[in-house]
Order: sequence, then structure tokens, then C-alpha cells
Amino acid sequence: MAEEKKTGAVIPEETKGLMYSTWLPAIVTTLLEEIRKLPPKRRKVMLTKMCDTCGDLAMAGAVGIQPGMSWDDYLEYLKGTVPPLGPWTIKQNGDVFDLIYEACIVEGGEPLCHCPLLLLGMITEQFPECCSSGSGARLGGRMIEAATKKQVVRAEVVDCPTKTAAKVCHYRVRVKS
Repeated sequence: MAEEKKTGAVIPEETKGLMYSTWLPAIVTTLLEEIRKLPPKRRKVMLTKMCDTCGDLAMAGAVGIQPGMSWDDYLEYLKGTVPPLGPWTIKQNGDVFDLIYEACIVEGGEPLCHCPLLLLGMITEQFPECCSSGSGARLGGRMIEAATKKQVVRAEVVDCPTKTAAKVCHYRVRVKS
């Protein structure tokens, strides 16, 4: 058998902690500052990929339906998620679902988007492309699709702190009948 190739060094846990808590955020912050300078079309492509990766991670552990979970159990689960992951409320009218995320309220009473980069202070204002292109709405669509097993036809941003100064993020998801 071939010997497994070792990737990376043995790093003490204390140093890893510093890397995760300071170095990686600083590197990501620098990258994001440079992304802001890209031409709009290229910036949108990069941010969409970044936001979709974020959504994958959220679905994997924070807001995704778990195997065997009923629709009612999922609604209760989302109501019970604590800031900054929730709480979420879902209202259904036929094939239309309204997902409402109660935004964190920060110093001064301002609502804060649920973007992890904002929550961690890596950026001080949301990228307009992330809200206007609907990365939160896409996540909402994925949540509904996973929970209902129905194909999403459309997912859109209705309200959010960065677009409408609302105190909530409100996404509307329409599924195929």
C-alpha cells in the first residue's frame, strides 16, 4: 500500500486557536476588501459562490432539517434556534412560504443581518450583491425544499436590514405544486 501523504504540520492547539481566532479572520477580511474592488460582474460571481458555500454550511448544521424530522418538528426547531442563528418563523399559504428571521439587534437598536461575516465583524456593511442577489432567500429556499421535498420555483428577499432597514430578514419561497 502507498504511504499516506501528510499534509500540514503538527501545530499546538494554542497556536491553532490563534490561527482560527485572529489570522484566518484577518486574511478573509483582506480578501473581502479586495473583492469589493473587483468589477461588478466578477464581484457578483465570487460573492455568489461564497454565499452558496455559507448556505451549504448553514444547511449542514444550523438550519437544515434533520433525517426523520416532521414538518411540525422542523417549525418548532426553527423557532427555538437562538441568535445569531434564529429564531425563524415560517408562515405558509398554499405553495408560498414566508420565512422570517428575527435579526440580531445591536448597540443603538439597529438590526444586523445574519451574514456570519457581519456577525463576526469581518465586514462592517453587507455586500449589496449578497442581499440583492438573494443569498438569504436561496438559503430559505433550500430549507423549504429540504423540509417539504418540493422543488423551489422562486425565492426572493422581501425585507432585510440592508435593503429596507427592516428589523427582520423576510424571504418568500414559492414551491412547485
